[in-house]
Amino acid sequence: MLACLCALILALQLVGASFHDHDLSEQLSDCVSCQIASHSTADLPAASPQLLALFLVIAFVFARLPRPAPVVLRRYLIPSRQAPPRH
Repeated sequence: MLACLCALILALQLVGASFHDHDLSEQLSDCVSCQIASHSTADLPAASPQLLALFLVIAFVFARLPRPAPVVLRRYLIPSRQAPPRH
């Protein structure tokens, strides 16, 4: 039910955004969609390509490192003995 509600809200938002149209001479502060769009992450400074490349190399190396297999004690693999109940 929650997933259907979220999908419906997303669909309504997409339909509303597709019909968003007004003149450029109008005040953008009057439009709720324009106010939300103007507060995007575009004002954040861009990361330098060297820093991004270094991060990607480190992430790749860490992803390729072998991970030790978890140790499973043998007693957990063998089920405990249990006889059928007596009547």
